[in-house]
Amino acid sequence: MASQTEETIAALRDKIATLEKSSWITSSDNDEDSTITPELRRARRHVQESNCYSSIWKHCPSNYYTLSLDERKVILGAKSTNQLCKSCLFENKNYVPNNNEKVDPTNSKFYLIVVQYVESINTKKLASELRGLRPVGPTRFDPGYFTDMRLASEEDNAKLTGYGHNGVSPFGMIDRSIPIIVCKSIVNVRPKFIWMGGGDKDWKLGMAVSEFVQGLDAIVLDVSEPRDVV
Repeated sequence: MASQTEETIAALRDKIATLEKSSWITSSDNDEDSTITPELRRARRHVQESNCYSSIWKHCPSNYYTLSLDERKVILGAKSTNQLCKSCLFENKNYVPNNNEKVDPTNSKFYLIVVQYVESINTKKLASELRGLRPVGPTRFDPGYFTDMRLASEEDNAKLTGYGHNGVSPFGMIDRSIPIIVCKSIVNVRPKFIWMGGGDKDWKLGMAVSEFVQGLDAIVLDVSEPRDVV
């Protein structure tokens, strides 16, 4: 009896998953809306491929970035400004290539870091956390290896992410081998739902934190600190 019940529950879960996938179709893939750019379509398709069913897309007014965080929060329907995030591409100026061609998240030239607007990246913490990705021993990098982490140039940002200013999304980047880092403070956001760039400056993407981390196989690191002034 118990095994039959378990089989029934498993079958129901499979049916629910199938229904979710069949109904989760973004309107951008089927309409002629002129606001839907190729970049936005690319981001949305990656979200769909990642099975992030909690995702919500929001078209924002053109003056969005001139508004305060509290005003942006209202537009997005967020409960707190802590839910508002951005993606920043960082480059390790001390980068030395691996001896093999495999992607190594512990030693990447570039990292895309998702951080809250109410926080800022602490480069000292970033250097320490990245170094700590490798166990203590001969393979761990010297203390100074990650001490020259800088924001990537506009040219590299455009080439590697495929997105323009204020439109960078961690989904659908041109170079998907770039490791995604999520600031640890984001994991503690209440409610556990965040907003980020959607691939276009006028579109924002909202998603459950758990699906975001799982969908992108993101690395959660303690690399940010509260801003003095927001």
